[in-house]
Amino acid sequence: MTLLLFAGLTLRELVRRRLVAAVALLTLLIVAFTAWGMHRLATAVVAGAPLPEPAVRATAAGIVMLLAFLFSFVVALGSALVGAPAMAESIANGEILAVLARPVRRADLALGRWLGTVVALALYVAAAGGLELLVVRLTTGYVPPYPLMALGYLAGVAAVVTTGAVALATRLPSIAAGVVAALLFGLAWIGGILESAGLALGNTSLADAGTLVALVFPSDALYRGALYALQPAVFTAAAATAAQPAGNPFSVTGPPPTALLAWAFGWIVVVLTAAILAFRARDL
Repeated sequence: MTLLLFAGLTLRELVRRRLVAAVALLTLLIVAFTAWGMHRLATAVVAGAPLPEPAVRATAAGIVMLLAFLFSFVVALGSALVGAPAMAESIANGEILAVLARPVRRADLALGRWLGTVVALALYVAAAGGLELLVVRLTTGYVPPYPLMALGYLAGVAAVVTTGAVALATRLPSIAAGVVAALLFGLAWIGGILESAGLALGNTSLADAGTLVALVFPSDALYRGALYALQPAVFTAAAATAAQPAGNPFSVTGPPPTALLAWAFGWIVVVLTAAILAFRARDL
């Protein structure tokens, strides 16, 4: 129950911040811009004739995948900037001393902060991502193959980055922990490109290096799972041939292996456990 109490307090703190209102406003502006762009696409006229429906839907599919690419960076940056302060600011300002003076376990505090942050980010992914996909559906008629699965993968990206940020924040200041977590996400994304390029070029060393990065910080595997859930089957077939350039960050050849998804889940558990142990050993 204490864990859920801290999770609820974390959610309330996030709601009270002006950051939430600013993010909500910016998200609505982006959704409105997407709606305008998709409407222009659906009503486009080429050589005096409306754009054919297959062309409209194919273009919409490409735009949706590009939006997912950009959205993943927004989610990762938000996870780093929200997850790190959830732990580090309470430690820095001494607030945590008043809490731990009561019979409260440090593990409950750390897990509650982590859980509240992950739930808040998952709700944001569901609301913002679902609204974007709804706008695309209403304006162009295009629906991705597995929209709910895509949102689940993006929520997984948020969980990985948040876990890294919270773990780092048990030892580092808030800004440092957030920056490092965001940089690790970017490094994992680059590793995913290296892996794809290595496989396409037959360079095993390059592919192994990319795979190693994906194992160290598995956010890119989940991001590519979201891409697979969003791209049409014809895009998947094209990505598996020479029709796509090596290391294309906007398309994938298949879903992430089950073993890699299990690794990502285990990574979260292990890193979160390490964060709790580090927090327990920290002298406050």
